[in-house]
Amino acid sequence: MNDRLKKGFFLGLGAAAYGKEKVQTYVDDLVSKGKITPREAEQWKEELIQRGQAAESEWSGQAKEKVQDSFRDLGLATENDIEQLQEKLEIIEKKLERLEQSGTDNETE
Repeated sequence: MNDRLKKGFFLGLGAAAYGKEKVQTYVDDLVSKGKITPREAEQWKEELIQRGQAAESEWSGQAKEKVQDSFRDLGLATENDIEQLQEKLEIIEKKLERLEQSGTDNETE
């Protein structure tokens, strides 16, 4: 599972880098042909990159949800589960400490 996550992550990075290069090449080509001005090219490039980042962010969110669902299906504890258990353990430890102290107090009487 970990290997799949790594491969997916690197695939996303590669696609993003490749996508930016392609956008730049395409925009440069349009400018050299005189179809758009350099200023329009810059605005258009930024817009395309922003759209790509939004799509990537959406995809990342969906991938994260799928991974979390997989972990849940496997019965693995989440960070929230562990934090809740730690809080409960602290409460139990404090109660035990109070019981031990009250037992010590009763023995001295």
